[in-house]
Amino acid sequence: MAVMLGIMAMGAAASPHLALKESSPKKDETVNASPEIVTLWFTQAPQMAGTSVRLLPQGGEPLELEAATAQEDDPAVVVLDVSETLADGDYQVMWRAMAQDGHTIRGDFGFTVRSTP
Repeated sequence: MAVMLGIMAMGAAASPHLALKESSPKKDETVNASPEIVTLWFTQAPQMAGTSVRLLPQGGEPLELEAATAQEDDPAVVVLDVSETLADGDYQVMWRAMAQDGHTIRGDFGFTVRSTP
């Protein structure tokens, strides 16, 4: 039994789970200009068929933006092009990512645009 538990623990340690490592803008960051892109760095490349990123102004509906894409040179990096200039205010990034094994994770974070002092 102990051998089986040890083997299972080694297997779990050898296959890290998909997780969000970093973002730009960062969680709770105040930026002084409307970002042209929102970038998410994951611990591994997600399946883009099950991955999405939405951008919402506080208290509003999601903005109508093109679907997020993975970078060609690093598919663990997912980019959402922000095709419109964001007004000053608070924004929420809501994301969902599907790991290669089919498991889905979700998360969200906020940032603030404040272009005027």
